Amino acid sequence: MSTEILIIDDNPDIRNILKDLISEAGYETRIAANYNQALNEIDKKLPDVAIIDVKLDKGDNDGIELLSHIKSKNKDVPVIIISGHANIEMAVKSLKHGAFEFIEKPFDQERLMNFVNRAVENYNLKKQ
Repeated sequence: MSTEILIIDDNPDIRNILKDLISEAGYETRIAANYNQALNEIDKKLPDVAIIDVKLDKGDNDGIELLSHIKSKNKDVPVIIISGHANIEMAVKSLKHGAFEFIEKPFDQERLMNFVNRAVENYNLKKQ
């Protein structure tokens, strides 16, 4: 069974870049464009890994709320938080809520894929 990665970002360009990048690496992807779509996707089926933008359509901490929602369902699911409005406080807050990694936009694609691959490895080890 292939690994499924949920991409949550309100910017269609970033969603598509991430989807293409992750698909090319051989992973299945699902996407959500806003907070409610994301909640729906998470509740329908937990992903193996999630990549979540901090600021979505509702407010400044939508991504952190989604991170907490995923962790309440399964604490082992790695969540990578991305943000174009990053600051130290936000990074610390996301890591305290259980984020696997925090990366700023614009992100280096190789670095992001390194995080994704590590997150998948981490999740697979915990499943075993």
